Amino acid sequence: MYGSGKLSESFLTNSFKSTWGEAGVLVADISIPGISSKYKTDELIKKLVEVEKIPLKRMEESVTTLKTQQSTWREIQQGLTQVRDRARNLYGFQAPFNERTAKSSDSSILTATATRDAIEGSYELEVSKIAQGDKFLSDSLPLDTEIPPGRYGFKVGNQEVSFQFRGGRLSNFVEILKEKGKDLVTAGIVKDTPNTQVLYIESLKPGKENQLAFTEASTELGERLGILRKDSSTARTFKVDQTLLSTAKILKKPEAIRIEGNILRIGTEGELEIPLTPPFTLTPSMVLEAELRLRKTADGPPPPPSPPPGPAIPERGSITLSDVTVLNSPSKVVLPEWKPPPPPEIIEDFNVLALRSDGLSKPLPPVEETADFRTIRVPLDTLGNRVESILLRNRNTLRELEVKSVRLYDPSTRGEYRPLHPISTAQDAEILVNGIPLTRSSNSIDDAIPGVTLSLKKPGEGKIKLSIEPDREKVKEAIIAFVGTYNRQMAQINILTRKDEAVLNEITYLKEDEREKAKEKLGLLQGDVGLMQLKNTFQSILMNPYPTRLGRDLSLLSHIGISTNAQVGGGRGIDVSKLRGYLEINEPVLDAALQKNFQAVKDLFGYDSDGDLVPDTGVGVALDTFLRPYVQTGGIISTKLSTLDTQISSSNRRIESYNQYLNRYEQDLKRKYGAMESTLNSLEKSSTAIERFNNSNSNNR
Repeated sequence: MYGSGKLSESFLTNSFKSTWGEAGVLVADISIPGISSKYKTDELIKKLVEVEKIPLKRMEESVTTLKTQQSTWREIQQGLTQVRDRARNLYGFQAPFNERTAKSSDSSILTATATRDAIEGSYELEVSKIAQGDKFLSDSLPLDTEIPPGRYGFKVGNQEVSFQFRGGRLSNFVEILKEKGKDLVTAGIVKDTPNTQVLYIESLKPGKENQLAFTEASTELGERLGILRKDSSTARTFKVDQTLLSTAKILKKPEAIRIEGNILRIGTEGELEIPLTPPFTLTPSMVLEAELRLRKTADGPPPPPSPPPGPAIPERGSITLSDVTVLNSPSKVVLPEWKPPPPPEIIEDFNVLALRSDGLSKPLPPVEETADFRTIRVPLDTLGNRVESILLRNRNTLRELEVKSVRLYDPSTRGEYRPLHPISTAQDAEILVNGIPLTRSSNSIDDAIPGVTLSLKKPGEGKIKLSIEPDREKVKEAIIAFVGTYNRQMAQINILTRKDEAVLNEITYLKEDEREKAKEKLGLLQGDVGLMQLKNTFQSILMNPYPTRLGRDLSLLSHIGISTNAQVGGGRGIDVSKLRGYLEINEPVLDAALQKNFQAVKDLFGYDSDGDLVPDTGVGVALDTFLRPYVQTGGIISTKLSTLDTQISSSNRRIESYNQYLNRYEQDLKRKYGAMESTLNSLEKSSTAIERFNNSNSNNR
């Protein structure tokens, strides 16, 4: 029970007195405390209640302090969690030390991205072709060109789009084609002159297998608009079988030429000519395509022959008389000194293909020696008007030419039709990776180099160097983020444990509102032994040496440019003249360490010292281990927050109980002082009545 005791029982009832007024009328005198009182009891009650509220204010201030401490510890927990996460990010599975980056020597031709699975190393690449789709242009058309009604279809590879058009302007046709074509085919109109326009139709899928074909009424429309023209030329394909040898003309060394299965094998000095009957007319986009390989059969010349044995000498004769035998003298053959013949000349000639065109033999570009079959494609636009025969010859001493197929054709044709104005024709990307030829239908190639995706931009001459390296920039960013998070947490601890405003002046990155909030928390947890121990251990972990593969040469954070005063004359948001455990980064030193000693820098944050493939020492490991009991569920800070929450709840219950007491106390005062006022008013009125009565009697005498 709160309060200073009870008033007299005579003040526990309200006063309601009846008295006679001067006019002889019975008047009810009602005293209402708090509304009107000549005794100023309301002010007295208010002052008494205010005095009684002093303990309540102390309790409320205590709750406010507890809540501030609770929110502050939550901020500390959040900050320590961030520091721990940053530390774990420097040695755990997701550590940036495992990231890879791909660097191209010519990003205008080829770029690449690398995943963690990529293996460090360098590759030489050549981009001879990029994948592209068909894109055909029409003749110049009048601006009022109309498209007749009909069903129009377009096919790209194995997919087809078809739609019914009711007839109308060319622009209407294009809109419907774009709507129906979606991600398969599109079209557009461009004004090539002020009075004419051209239509283009484009396949949205690149690759040789995704040729654009016109179906249904589109074929006739393509001819009418000057997109297509019927092609009279045909392709020639030569099947490798015994029939080929019967029609071919063997020019040299028949014994070196043979067919095994579906492979034509031409040994050393073998040469044959395959006639084209009738001769094949060439067009500007005609190509020769052959699947072949030039295979090495020996590493060097054959061993020299052994010396000849010489003539056979018969055994010497003899004659016997009685028991006496006389032998002939042995025969002698004088032989010249044997000299081994000179080794055969080693010939290397990679010009194994030629065409007889317009009566002349015209060699095609040389092929490369390969272990596997590869398909080559040679443009024939500079070889004349027609081809009479194909020449295959192997002049190599130690190599064999093997051919699976030979084909002459025009890749721009679409069945019986040829595009008149092709902007691009469907083709695959062709690249060399370390000399190995690759063909893909897309310019994004993710299966050539493990963990690397190549992005082809355009064909290029010469070799491009692609380097797969550690992503040092990402590692640097992670280290900088770690140091920044640590410094912010250290600044928070300094603010909470010191009352000196100089702590705030050292921190220049705070905004004005943040500075005011921080000022309110100066020294809030001053004297908290646990927080000071945390700060000291924090600093010692970052200053301690740790084992790495370089030993003492790289065992401290200061060896990679991270220390409490790494930069003379300036800092990153911290006044270096008043450092209180803040870290700074000397970027040139850090860059040099990452470039020269990348793996040792990785060890500094997380190192496997016992060979179990799990890092067990290092800055990151030590911080993670140290901070875990502070930030985990049920840990040190969680327990402290729970204790504060219990204290706040208990204080709130006491406040609620005390408020109830104050309400009762105030009501008691009002009742008691109201009763007192009522009694005093009655006494005063009685006194006034008696006085008037006495005055009246005096006047009557």
